[in-house]
Amino acid sequence: MDLNLIEQGGPVVIVLIGLSVVGLSLVFFKLFHYRHYSLAKIRHIESSVDLWVNGDKQQALDGLSKDPGPYATMLGQGIDWLDQGEKDQTAIREELNRQGQQIISRVNGMNGFIEQIAYLSPMLGLLGTVLGMIDVFRGLANQAGGGDTGALAGGIWEALMTTAVGLTVAIPFALIYYMLDSHATTIRRSMEDQLTRLFTVKLYDKP
Repeated sequence: MDLNLIEQGGPVVIVLIGLSVVGLSLVFFKLFHYRHYSLAKIRHIESSVDLWVNGDKQQALDGLSKDPGPYATMLGQGIDWLDQGEKDQTAIREELNRQGQQIISRVNGMNGFIEQIAYLSPMLGLLGTVLGMIDVFRGLANQAGGGDTGALAGGIWEALMTTAVGLTVAIPFALIYYMLDSHATTIRRSMEDQLTRLFTVKLYDKP
């Protein structure tokens, strides 16, 4: 890392670098968490529910058991409850909806913080630029004869650096947030669809 960048940018650049480090840590954590919710696993879960819809409970459970993630586990539990018929369907639906909401809450967890990094970084960069420009013009005002043009240009260059750093931090995190939020929406819609299918299927006769 260029130490001159930190020295010239001042405290605002230090804050921006700190935000980027925290943000990257959150992104890696989210990617690790999303391993249970890849598009391939979502398709596999939906294929397993297809087996349940077609009356093949055991194959459906076998397919879901291959995925240890909470989404597949929840659906497998729901199929078991519906097949056994020991619980009221309304109670089963409420319990699965509760579990589904918890899963979605965990999926969306910390996405908002990543969004805030994308939102605040350019604002902090602009703040650094404004503070830098204040220092530049204050210095010129204190110099006899209006000051040196080269010094003015150098001061403005340093002041604008914080805006550039802020945008450099904000743009990637804005894209990352969009991708995470889009995938979270895909998970939520898939979960809603599969839970609906569990209860709209005509249960087959048990031997």
